[in-house]
Amino acid sequence: MPDRYQPLYHWRRTKLDENDEPRDSDWSGYDGEIGIGRIQLQEHGPTKGKWHWAAHGPHVRHRHTPHTGYEAEGREAMRMVEEYYHALMAANGLKGSRQD
Repeated sequence: MPDRYQPLYHWRRTKLDENDEPRDSDWSGYDGEIGIGRIQLQEHGPTKGKWHWAAHGPHVRHRHTPHTGYEAEGREAMRMVEEYYHALMAANGLKGSRQD
């Protein structure tokens, strides 16, 4: 069995507001103060049991796709967000704080 992906950036349970109770099925990733993306376990419908990932990053000139998708494992969804973030930063002549 391959090793589980070890995220490079800080991930924490998403908390939308003071009344929101963070859950283990909804995580947001950060590079310092920069939000790099979010993953959510799908609880219903045809994607039930998969992790939806949506990547973003700082306001930059050049964007690319895909910036969303689904993965079977939460850690793999984190990997997709982090890889997108690195590609986004590189396309704009920048680097993430943990990027080689």
